Amino acid sequence: MKNNLLIAVLVIGMVGLISGCVQSQTGTLVMQITDAPTDLNIEKASVTISNVEVHLAGTNEDANATNETGWFTIVKEERTFDLIKVKDVNELIGKSDLEAGKYTQIRLNIDKALVSINGTEYDLTIPSKTVKLVRPFNIVENQTTTLTLDFDAKESIKSAGKDKYIMNPTIKVIQE
Repeated sequence: MKNNLLIAVLVIGMVGLISGCVQSQTGTLVMQITDAPTDLNIEKASVTISNVEVHLAGTNEDANATNETGWFTIVKEERTFDLIKVKDVNELIGKSDLEAGKYTQIRLNIDKALVSINGTEYDLTIPSKTVKLVRPFNIVENQTTTLTLDFDAKESIKSAGKDKYIMNPTIKVIQE
């Protein structure tokens, strides 16, 4: 009787140990940037993004999944994109393996922005150096999720007086 009890305790302990060692399942996120055509006289609209993060709201209901939530970094290096050059073209922002689960937000830190209009370059003021996009998406185990951030330069860039331009980013998140 004692031997059967000891074996049962050992088996339960081994199952717990094995399940605790199972890694959480991951999928891949690919993030791109593009811009719709505009009829403005903008020759160049460059934006330098230094950090891109996504927010994990929760993991899948899998028994082996953790329940961690929070911000996860996709890109942590400065990259400059000319929003006019990426019209109708998808340029890679970054790619990362992430824990499978439901993500609710994307956060872009913008360090610098410039606009060229009629041959003259101007600083482009962005009121908040952080752009927050609330757009839920799922990362599915062993699959790739592609998100395209479609900037709309026509709606985003406005004149704020003589030789001053402001950008309130208008961005549509497209999941492919």
